[in-house]
Amino acid sequence: MEKVIESALGQVIYPLSPEYPLALHDLISPPNLLMVDGQLDFNSRPILGIVGTRDSSLMAEAWMRQHLPAVMPHVLTVSGGARGIDELAHRIAVFEKQATAVILPSSLDKPYPAHWKQRRNGVLQYGGCFISEYPQGTDIRRWHFEKRNRLIAALSDVILVVEARRRSGSAITARHAGQMGRAIATLPWFPSDPRGELCNDLLSSGAAVMVRDAADLMALLSRESQSRSTRMLRPLNA
Repeated sequence: MEKVIESALGQVIYPLSPEYPLALHDLISPPNLLMVDGQLDFNSRPILGIVGTRDSSLMAEAWMRQHLPAVMPHVLTVSGGARGIDELAHRIAVFEKQATAVILPSSLDKPYPAHWKQRRNGVLQYGGCFISEYPQGTDIRRWHFEKRNRLIAALSDVILVVEARRRSGSAITARHAGQMGRAIATLPWFPSDPRGELCNDLLSSGAAVMVRDAADLMALLSRESQSRSTRMLRPLNA
């Protein structure tokens, strides 16, 4: 079996390929293949996973726009492409002309949400990519979302939960991240706002580190990327 096979939409990458992200081997059941549209480069720089609610608040969005641009030139951002926090993370990266990876819960030819078909070139032109573990033509299923979330957790050195409810896909991602020893960062949130209840839960339980700004996030990323022995990563100030 070939390690990398060209397809109509991109590449089919298998675990023996040097392009296959080393961090995915931390999973109990790593994907048997990755469908990749764009540049796959997960083994040479720190990875910041960003997750959060679909009904994001103006306050959370303002924090992202203020602080993420200072971090993005030094990392590869990863998220799930969903509306809200995920989509904004990708949009900020593209606006800043930085690479971002959209991990889809669907096949590449049937992206979810569907508007990624129109936004594909914006991601690809700055070295980003779309990733799926499903062959072309696969119909989306409910359980694909949790499988997508485990990929985000595995790929990331740090998972940033910006704003999320207690029962959410972000909670699933955080759980997978904790099980694999990934660092979790989050913002403190007003207690009566359910959109931030997961953030406060993670902080109160000690599962997450509080970040206030870009400097806090950079310090955590630097520490975590240097401590990971499973990847070869360049320093943040390279």
